[in-house]
Amino acid sequence: MRFIVADWGTTRFRAYLIESEMVLDEVSSGEGVSALKPGQHRDVFMRHGGRWLEAEPNAPVLLVGMVGSREGWVMAPYASCPAGPAEIAKAMIPVDLGNGRRAHIVPGLFCEPAPGASDVMRGEETLALGSGVADGLVCAPGTHPKWIEMRDGRIERFATYMTGEMYALLREHSMIGRPATEPEDPKGFDLGLDAAERNNGKKGERAGLLHLLFGARAAVVSGRMETGLLGPYLSGLLTGDEINGALSQFRRPSKVTILADAPRADLYVRALARHGIATEVKASRNALIAGLARIVRHVPAN
Repeated sequence: MRFIVADWGTTRFRAYLIESEMVLDEVSSGEGVSALKPGQHRDVFMRHGGRWLEAEPNAPVLLVGMVGSREGWVMAPYASCPAGPAEIAKAMIPVDLGNGRRAHIVPGLFCEPAPGASDVMRGEETLALGSGVADGLVCAPGTHPKWIEMRDGRIERFATYMTGEMYALLREHSMIGRPATEPEDPKGFDLGLDAAERNNGKKGERAGLLHLLFGARAAVVSGRMETGLLGPYLSGLLTGDEINGALSQFRRPSKVTILADAPRADLYVRALARHGIATEVKASRNALIAGLARIVRHVPAN
């Protein structure tokens, strides 16, 4: 079965012509949703994917990612967990491409990972469905990493962490990260993981993440930490704290499947190994396409 996909994020537009799970053709540009004004999305899609529509008159078209957000083509309300391919496909929103063709926006998911808590994702649900994990824990690193519990091939629940965004804020807009210099010393990452492990409360040494973050600056200005260690240290501390949180929210797994490319995936492999947890890495694009191949089987005909 052939189908057309636009993976439309905040800063990038990527589109693929796919047969089963094989990419036959692809295109990308910097026309992410943040660069577009209302009403421009159809023209962007047609400019990049119009030739595929002509060549494949019966191919379903799926749009995934931030294209369904408030800043996207059309706001697509979230489907609710637990959800599998059929439930996600049922909640898709159609948009008109002209000449009798429609595309369908994959809606993303909402869940309540704990009483009184709310969480959402857009795009990572397709990665999780394409992870190959029927029962287990999946991690999708990124600006807002997602930890996703799979049960019977469906997304049971998930939790999001602010790791990537917090790191960027600390490095670019905070006195904490201002002293960091390059070249960076990767040993700092392991020092940050050490601090996060001491802070997990198992040995009664829970100082709190906010205290440890300021302590990083204090270590630098007092000469106890070299400035080249600081950036990786902050990354390790935040990643370690994220993993502490995820392992407390979900039953401790024997293995975690990481949906990312190197070198980001390598950092999670390293961090989880310290907890005695095995890992399997699957490339993001492969997981995305495999997940969409599951969803597209439930897309209604044009």
